[in-house]
Amino acid sequence: MEGLAAALAAERITESELEELERLLVQAAECAEDNDLDRLVEIDTAFHEVLYRASRNDRLVQIVSNLREQIQRFRKATLGSPGRMQETLAEHRKLVDALGERNAAVAQALAYEHIENAENRIFGSLVNREGEQK
Repeated sequence: MEGLAAALAAERITESELEELERLLVQAAECAEDNDLDRLVEIDTAFHEVLYRASRNDRLVQIVSNLREQIQRFRKATLGSPGRMQETLAEHRKLVDALGERNAAVAQALAYEHIENAENRIFGSLVNREGEQK
């Protein structure tokens, strides 16, 4: 879903939405610097909501909205893992650049990579917890 949203957004995003993403990037960097995980999760959520909205695909927005509670749990888990805040900022920066260039293929690939990196963090933390319990 993230890749589809990014590809569509690259073709349909407005200048005001790009500016909003830029503002969110600045706020996210401040949160990462302050190690403010709760606020960063809020900003990350807002970032992804702008991306979904910019896709102009109502069905996609509805599906993601229905999954929001589950997604939030994963956001907090991944962003809280060591180094992930900075990685997320770098991934978001690249994605915004691709959106600004209206490059749907690159935006889609970057979105897939971003989600895959988050998934790897989640699985890694689960494996670490399982190992600690043994």
